[in-house]
Amino acid sequence: MTKIIIIGVDGGTLDLIIPWVKQGKLPNFAKIIKDGVHGKLRSTTPHYSAPAWVSIVTGVHPGKHGIYDFFHTDCFTKKLVSSKYRKAPAIWNYLTEKDFGSIVVNVPGTYPPEKIKGAMITGLLTPSPESDFTYPKELKKELVDEKIGRFELEQVEVDDIPKILTAKYAPEKLAEQVNIITESHGIVTLNLMKKIDWKFTMVVFRGTDDIQHLLWNRPDLILSCYQKADEYIGKMIEKYPDANFIIVSDHGFGKPDKYFYVNNALYNAGFLKTNSNPSHSLNTLITLLFDRFSKIIFHIIPMQKIVRSKIGRKFILSSGFNSSIDFSKTSAFYHSICSRGIRITLKSKYKQGIVDEKDYEKLRKEIIDFLETIKDSDTGEKIVKKIYKSEEIYGKNAVNDPLDIIFDLKENYGAQELIKPGDSLKSFFEETKTLPVLSKPGFYDWDGDHKPDGILFMYGKNIKPGKQVDASVVDIVPTVLSILNVPVPDYIDGKLIEDAFIKKPEFKKIKIEQEKQMLKASEIKKLQKILTS
Repeated sequence: MTKIIIIGVDGGTLDLIIPWVKQGKLPNFAKIIKDGVHGKLRSTTPHYSAPAWVSIVTGVHPGKHGIYDFFHTDCFTKKLVSSKYRKAPAIWNYLTEKDFGSIVVNVPGTYPPEKIKGAMITGLLTPSPESDFTYPKELKKELVDEKIGRFELEQVEVDDIPKILTAKYAPEKLAEQVNIITESHGIVTLNLMKKIDWKFTMVVFRGTDDIQHLLWNRPDLILSCYQKADEYIGKMIEKYPDANFIIVSDHGFGKPDKYFYVNNALYNAGFLKTNSNPSHSLNTLITLLFDRFSKIIFHIIPMQKIVRSKIGRKFILSSGFNSSIDFSKTSAFYHSICSRGIRITLKSKYKQGIVDEKDYEKLRKEIIDFLETIKDSDTGEKIVKKIYKSEEIYGKNAVNDPLDIIFDLKENYGAQELIKPGDSLKSFFEETKTLPVLSKPGFYDWDGDHKPDGILFMYGKNIKPGKQVDASVVDIVPTVLSILNVPVPDYIDGKLIEDAFIKKPEFKKIKIEQEKQMLKASEIKKLQKILTS
C-alpha cells in the first residue's frame, strides 16, 4: 500500500516559491512542479494558523472542529487551546482505528499528544520543554543526538519577545536559529520513519512563518529558510521514492503597509472601556519603555531563558492587552491579533458580560456598521473588505463558542490588538481623547502578515506531471483517506483533489454510524471517546 507523507511549510507562498524556482534556488520544489502538481491552497476564514492547521488535519471547517484562534474564544482570558479543545477527529485518529501507523511531528495544536498507533511529537502551543510532549511518553528520552535526534521545541506567545528582539538586532542569528529548528525536525522525522512501521507521516516546518513575519524585508534570509525546507523535502523524496507527497501551507504571506488597531477603534467609539486612561496607563508606559530600551535589554538579558521559566511564562500570559480592559463597562473587544474576531460581552454567556440578550443583534449591527466606516485618512478608502456574522462562516451549530463578528481587511492592511496611544514616549505625556486607529508597522507589529492562499504541491506515483491544481485546506484529509482506500466520514467538508491524479482514487463516503458498525467492539469504544472528548 502507498505511503503518504505530508510536509507543512508554514506560511508558504507561491509569490516567493515560483520566482525562486525559476532562478534555480529551490531544486526540489522545481522537481515537483515539473513532475507533479502545484497550486494554491485556500485557507480558512479568517486565514490564520490555528484554525487552518486543524482544518488541514481534520477535513472540516472551524465551526465543526472548534479552533478559531490560539486562545480559547469562550472566555476573556488568554487561555491557550489544546488538542483536547478540538471537537473533530484528526487524520491519525482514523488511521489508528484502521491499524495504520502514523508519525506526527511538530504539527501545531497537537499538545497534549494523543494515543495513536505510531508516534507523535507535538508542535506549536506546547507549553514548555518540561511538558510530556511525546507519544509514547518514553519517546521524549530518545530525543537526543545519539538516538533519534535532538528536538528543538517551539512555543507560542512566550517566545515572541526574544524572537522580535533577535529579528531587530541580530536578523542573521534569527535565520540561523530557524534553520537549526527545521533541521532538527527533519532529522527527527527521518529517524522515526526508519524506526516505526508507518503508512502516514506528517511534519510541519514552521520557520518560514516566523522569518516572514519578522523579516519580510530580508528576502535573502527568508530564502535561506525555504532552502532548508526544500533540502529536507528532497531528502524525504530520495529516501521514499514510492511515497505520495503532499506539501501544504496554512496560509500565504505578504507585506501590510499599515496596521488597524482594532481595540483603539472600539475604544474611540465607546464600545470598549479601560481601567485607566490609555495615554497614561502603566501598561502603556512599560510598552513604550521596552521599545525604547529593547536594544540594551537584548544584549544584557537572556530573554529566552527568562520567558520560558514558569514565572516568566505566567507573567506574559497574564499581562496581555486585555488586562487593561474594564470589562464591567465593555460591550465588545477584539479577541487577539490572530482572530480577526470581535467578542460581544453577553451577560448570559460570560461572568464578566454586560450586554443583555435583547440588545445583542442591535449592538452587533452597530459594530458592523462602525467597522464599515473605517477609512485610511491617506487614501480616503475604506479598509474593511468583508464583515461576517459568526454563523455566516461557522454555521448555527458551531462548537466552542466562536467570536461574534469576523472581518477581513483589504490587502496590505493587518490587524493589531494592542491598546496604545502612539509609538513614542512623547505620546504618553500628551492628553488625547482618541487613540490612533491606523499606523505603519511599528516595534510590536509584524513586518509580514498572512494572505488567504497557501501552497499545494503533490508528487509521486499516479500524480499528474506538470499540472496546476487549486484546492482547500479541508480537501487534504479526504484525499489522503481516498489514496489509502479508507472511507471518508460523511460529515467531512472537504473533497478529493481528483484533478491531481492520473487514475482517480475511489472516493467512498460513509455515515459515521456505518463506520462504527465496521469496527470491533473495542474499537467502537475508542472512537466514541475520540468523538466526545
